[in-house]
Amino acid sequence: MSGQLQTSLRRQRGMGYWGWLMVVAAFGFVFTCVAKMAPAYLDASYVDQALRALAENPRVRNMTRGEIEQEMSRFFTLNNVRGEPTKAVRVIPGTDGMLVSVAYELRQPLIYNVDVIMKFNKQLNIAKTDLCCEPLVDLEQLRKRD
Repeated sequence: MSGQLQTSLRRQRGMGYWGWLMVVAAFGFVFTCVAKMAPAYLDASYVDQALRALAENPRVRNMTRGEIEQEMSRFFTLNNVRGEPTKAVRVIPGTDGMLVSVAYELRQPLIYNVDVIMKFNKQLNIAKTDLCCEPLVDLEQLRKRD
């Protein structure tokens, strides 16, 4: 009976050194991923908020391209958004109004020679402000037509 008890107790010792090492390594990897990618997703949420604020503006249908770009720039400055999102603002005239597009791609180094590529595409059609902020128009096809 004591042999069975000792075997049973050895099995219930818990995680060993290698088990804990794997847990710490997994936690470290997840933490690294979050730390590297979170700022890009935070900026993307500010882009979304900027387009929603523009959609709620009662003057938006009468604004010129320059005024729309200025509003977006002001929002980005107030919320400390820098880099690709600020450069990617495009105001495209259309038949039923203007399309405000913020489409960009970020490449973030993760570990050594491994990069993460994140794509963001938000659009606001001035004529259909209730459909903010998901992509409505494929900008690649517009570029190919021009």
